[in-house]
Amino acid sequence: MNIFITKPKFLFFSIFLSTAYCISGQNEAEPSCGTTTSAESLEYIHSIKPQIKKYEQEFAFSKSGKNNTHRIINSIPIKAHIIRSSNGSGGLSTSDLYNAIENLNSIYADAFMEFFLCDDINYIDDDILCHFKKGNESGFKEKNYTSGLINIYFINYVENTSEESICGYSNNIGRDNDIIIMKNSCATNGSSLAHELGHFFSLVHTHGPDNGNMTTELVDGSNCDTDGDGICDTPADPKLSSNNVNNFCEFTGIETDANGHTFNPDTGNLMSYSRKSCRNHFTSQQLARMYAFYQTTKNYLACSSFNANFSADVSTTCEETLTVNFSNNCANVTNWQWDVDSDGIVDYTNQNPSHTYDAGIYDVTLTVSNKSKTIKKTFSKFIKVGTEIDQKQEDFEGFEIAGDNGWTAVDVSNNGYNWYSNSGKTTSGNATGPLNDNTSEGAIGTYIYAEASGVSPGDVAEFISPCINVTTSNTKLEFSYHMFGGNIGELHVDIETNDGYINDVIPALYGSQHANQSDPFLKQSVNLSSYENQTIKVRFRAIRGASWDGDIAIDDISIKSIDENQDTSNSLANTKIYPNPITSTTLYIKAINSEDVINYQIANLVGQVFLSGTLRNQNQPIDVSSLSSGTYFLTISSVNSRIIKKIIK
Repeated sequence: MNIFITKPKFLFFSIFLSTAYCISGQNEAEPSCGTTTSAESLEYIHSIKPQIKKYEQEFAFSKSGKNNTHRIINSIPIKAHIIRSSNGSGGLSTSDLYNAIENLNSIYADAFMEFFLCDDINYIDDDILCHFKKGNESGFKEKNYTSGLINIYFINYVENTSEESICGYSNNIGRDNDIIIMKNSCATNGSSLAHELGHFFSLVHTHGPDNGNMTTELVDGSNCDTDGDGICDTPADPKLSSNNVNNFCEFTGIETDANGHTFNPDTGNLMSYSRKSCRNHFTSQQLARMYAFYQTTKNYLACSSFNANFSADVSTTCEETLTVNFSNNCANVTNWQWDVDSDGIVDYTNQNPSHTYDAGIYDVTLTVSNKSKTIKKTFSKFIKVGTEIDQKQEDFEGFEIAGDNGWTAVDVSNNGYNWYSNSGKTTSGNATGPLNDNTSEGAIGTYIYAEASGVSPGDVAEFISPCINVTTSNTKLEFSYHMFGGNIGELHVDIETNDGYINDVIPALYGSQHANQSDPFLKQSVNLSSYENQTIKVRFRAIRGASWDGDIAIDDISIKSIDENQDTSNSLANTKIYPNPITSTTLYIKAINSEDVINYQIANLVGQVFLSGTLRNQNQPIDVSSLSSGTYFLTISSVNSRIIKKIIK
């Protein structure tokens, strides 16, 4: 992102006064924001849009309004790092820091968010860091970064990579980059710190992500959800500045949009480039967007020494009642207020309460305090009691998040890798994910998928079903899946019984199972005969691959009789694989009464994939010369079926 800012006039002299970097101010034109809205960031926001929409609706419907007694303020921890001169002088004063946080809390209260300092201020005494260039974060991050907190670095002077003065910038991709860099003078001007936190919680400049070109958003609002900042109650903005906003905060520009309509932007919006003294508010939809992004992506933020996190000995059951033992083990807490069903009423005030629930799904809110502070946090849909899967089919239509209707999505690695609901493509490009759900036939349907962007290789995400009552011996679970991309990881299917989990009840799926994004979903079935007269749960366990192009999708989960639709499900039953054992360098697959297109994959006994591909001609040989001697699993998939054969070389 290009930022056209005049360089500070006295920068030459400040360079020679290195020991005074953190003491003396800079005489300069008003600097602007240095946050760049990257393609990766936009792609990530696009990928979780269904979840964000759900929380935006929740915000607007049930929690809006300052007088709503049931609204819940989520307390979010900040780690403050103050850069000073090497001799310990200069830097942002503590009074300015506390005033800045107090100002933030007055602004963000309407987003049901408040901020507090976690532990003591971290002082970094280093002359070199007092004059900071964007991109050099590694210079202090290695020793001065605390995971799980918003790390804000207050610095005397900040410039972008073009050596232009900026107020600061933020980074919110991944859990190891929760960073905001702020120039001291901007941190205290009343709007810039709130502006950068807006970026941290996903907001884009009101003039859009591109600083170098005029916004394409139209004044009439007809494309407000796709162009500009993607939010419809912020007017189209031609990019405000001190050149087109006067001292009375009036817009003086004459620019027009593509239809010839004159812009009428909001000069007081905190996410604009208006004069900083004019900026003082977010719109309702901006507040909802930040609240939704926090709930969806950043609710892991917690202070280790003072937090409202809690544990429970159990949170789900297939029975009609459940007794849960809660515990908060934070040593610095002296008072507890438990709202175990988030109805706005305090149910318990002891540290480790027990509560018996009837059938239903419940949020839990904990408020903790000591002599100096009070914070609170809500865990959404934390308790699930007596929820049971639809015995015919769960097609996920109507799901706003993956955790609806008794299903549970778990970020096992605690790194942001999780399952989400989605309609249409998972990305704006064509590198991974399906084009649509399994059965919508042209309409926009809903499916569930594990989002691979912004997380790490090997991360694990679980998607766990409600209770399934297996009443007959000829029962199977059937599901559809789509695994297309250059870096697809793994999909495992496990079953939970009263004795715990049985992992990999069918062979795990490794790597891309589809040749093209447009390929239809494949079907797989799980024989449940051995679980007759038991209540079980099914767990879909995704393991993230090497890179972002590895989205894994599932859809249309059903419980049915094993002999139901037998002809379709066994279309590969008579497939011939020869020669087996392999006596040459080629292997042939001949499927009788099946589709012309067959996907195959050859893996060893521990699941390591050696060969995979697509056969569009059943006489096409597979070159197996690269395989060493041993035993392998050959997985063959068509549109409606999948079989696994053992092969030997």
